[in-house]
Amino acid sequence: VVTLRFLWQDELATPQDEPNLKKTIFGAVSVVSCILTFGCYGIFIKSPSVQQLQIDPGVFQVYLSVGVSATLMCVAFYTTTHFQPIMLTVWGIIGAGLLVPCQIFGYIAINNVGYAVGPAVWAGLTMVISFLWGVLMFGEKLGSLPGSIGGLVLLCFGIGGAAMCQSDLPNKLVASLCGANEEKQALLGIPRSVNTNTDSESNIGRVSMKSFAIGILAAIVVGLLNGSLMVPFHYFKQHVTDPNVAISYSVNFAAGVAIVTLPVVFLWFLLKHGSPRNWPPFHFYHVGLQGLVTGFYWACGYFLATYATQYLGNAVGYPLTQTCILVNGLWGILYYKEIRGTVKVSLFALSALIIIGGAAVLAKFGTQ
Repeated sequence: VVTLRFLWQDELATPQDEPNLKKTIFGAVSVVSCILTFGCYGIFIKSPSVQQLQIDPGVFQVYLSVGVSATLMCVAFYTTTHFQPIMLTVWGIIGAGLLVPCQIFGYIAINNVGYAVGPAVWAGLTMVISFLWGVLMFGEKLGSLPGSIGGLVLLCFGIGGAAMCQSDLPNKLVASLCGANEEKQALLGIPRSVNTNTDSESNIGRVSMKSFAIGILAAIVVGLLNGSLMVPFHYFKQHVTDPNVAISYSVNFAAGVAIVTLPVVFLWFLLKHGSPRNWPPFHFYHVGLQGLVTGFYWACGYFLATYATQYLGNAVGYPLTQTCILVNGLWGILYYKEIRGTVKVSLFALSALIIIGGAAVLAKFGTQ
């Protein structure tokens, strides 16, 4: 992406409303690259060392924030032809203020409902919120009102379907349709405990109701914050004439993350643990590297997402990056084995396709 940015510097520096094939290509490459990066960013949250030590979300966020700030600073300085003094703006701090709690709740969501379901819920909600910002607040004109509503409805159905994959509801529904035919239920991977109400098999591939509720609520908070994450970038562009606006904002955002993290984590520790004597250990030797790499992955994805938003718009570019749920889902199903059984895996696959279909409908009819 950086290579293309410099090869097409003159063409990409033209006004945003001017049609340009290279802009579309550059935006598409940014989206695809972002999908692959965002799809893998949280895999270390599920690593054995992090899970066994039950690392506090605030502790992990400190390492993640360091990784984010360091990565964005390195990318910005590497891609800048000559050093320019950093002009810290309020928009970078606001963006960081959205990111830090967003990542804390993302950590909670992944730990409670898994790496497949958590991102699916917040990614679908992110698409809706980002679209509403683009249309209602930034005046991006609708191409078709019925088409836009249809896309939003598809996203809501997809989010609901993905959330149900960590409960017994899909298995119970299919079991009721199969009746007493245990052979059919066995072929579909439905545990006998769905009918007998025993726990020996039903606990496989699902979470408790408490964890489910906490995880889904955390994912909803992430979706609300994540869907607004590009709003500061939108206003930043209005006050900056630099054609490398994405790089300039990355510097501001990185500085904002460094400033915001400590007070937010400090407040988190006070609310959750009270006295500093009860604060959790940081376990640097066990989870420091995982947190830094997680921040590196997220920062790379975010840097790509700024370009996707810059050239494809807030109502289309950023929502399309959230189709990374396919990559998240593959990690959660194939590697972490979070979703098991033909019924649940099929429901998740269908839900993911519905979410992506809703995103495609929004991209088609959302803006003129």
